[in-house]
Amino acid sequence: MTETERALVIARGPGATEVVGGLPLAARAVLALRAAGIEEIAVLAGAERRRLEVSLARRGAVVRWVSEPGDLWAELGSAPVLVVPGDHLVDATSVRCAPRCAPARLPALVDDLAAGRGVGEALRRAGTEPRPRSGDGLFLPLDAAHPPRRLEAALMDTLARHTATGDSYMAAVVDRRLSRPVTRRLLAWPRVSPSRITLLGIALGLLGAAGLASTGYGTRLVAVLCLVASIVLDCVDGEIARARFEQSAAGARLDVVGDYLVNLSVFVGLGIGLARQGLPGSGLWVAVALVGGVGAAMLTTHVFFVRPALLRGGDLHWQGDTQSLRGAPLTQVIEKVASRDYTYLLLLLAVVGHLEWFLYAAAVGSWLFVGGLVLYRLAWRARQGVAPGGPLAGLDEVRAVSGPHRATPAPTGQDA
Repeated sequence: MTETERALVIARGPGATEVVGGLPLAARAVLALRAAGIEEIAVLAGAERRRLEVSLARRGAVVRWVSEPGDLWAELGSAPVLVVPGDHLVDATSVRCAPRCAPARLPALVDDLAAGRGVGEALRRAGTEPRPRSGDGLFLPLDAAHPPRRLEAALMDTLARHTATGDSYMAAVVDRRLSRPVTRRLLAWPRVSPSRITLLGIALGLLGAAGLASTGYGTRLVAVLCLVASIVLDCVDGEIARARFEQSAAGARLDVVGDYLVNLSVFVGLGIGLARQGLPGSGLWVAVALVGGVGAAMLTTHVFFVRPALLRGGDLHWQGDTQSLRGAPLTQVIEKVASRDYTYLLLLLAVVGHLEWFLYAAAVGSWLFVGGLVLYRLAWRARQGVAPGGPLAGLDEVRAVSGPHRATPAPTGQDA
């Protein structure tokens, strides 16, 4: 810990407890500082302290509470302190460039705030610019030009950019457009946790899979609509987790397991439904080949992409690096193809009443995908100079975290 890694969040005034994206602004500032790697944080608060304590305690954030100038760090020395106004919407990018104040001027800054001066004026009087040194990230004041609703929209736009490159084709066009209005409504309900949303999405997905095992036109159509709703909730849980800083490793695992369970159940249900409808003998074997192909596709995708992302990046949307297949060319296209976008093709075929068309195309496509992915990885490993040990052997993407000196991944949550 160096001296420069200290921050003061000024949380005096009603703006500090204004809720944006499910969190009071000052609490969001503390969590953004932690996400930026700054752990020694003081919060200057008066009557606002109790409400902020509740929000931070739920997320395991420990801070030093300050009410008087004498409560400030005695051991600050001469290193400047990051000063983050608690009535601003900030993120982990902007807080790194937040205004810095000399420790000797902090008591005067506190006195000015106690005298009723605004945060911006008090910072200027302390010789500090109230704006960050860089225009990157979010650093928006709560004022007439930026009411809570506008700040929340800015927050959602920023979070959307975080997942844009990893979203599948239909997620970018359809799923996110449906999920964001739901997310903004649910953010105001703190008891609706991301994990509960994940479980509801899994339940809807399994219900849709069960419906595909039927033979009725209406039942199948409703089943596919349940699958679409499941996909939307799969976006909502991640959006809420990131907005509220409620990411967790357990949430990420639940999200991944749920996706795999729903995917496999959909194809099993589809095969059962089409068999009950009256497939020829060859069609039954095609259904078995489809389920096997889907299972193989999920296994290869997990080994090559999902597991390294969780272990090395701590985030399902990790962009990868030169030592990982996630950083290789065509990776984004491969992951987009491996998504649940097929649900919209199922919806179209359910409307026209010909789900059996999907069976044959998907059976061939799933095995082509597996074969192509394994060959692509072998070619990539050859270019990297890694000796082939079998298509699933030598998981070089995760070796960096297998030893005693591995870096602890950042907490991650439902990140779809």
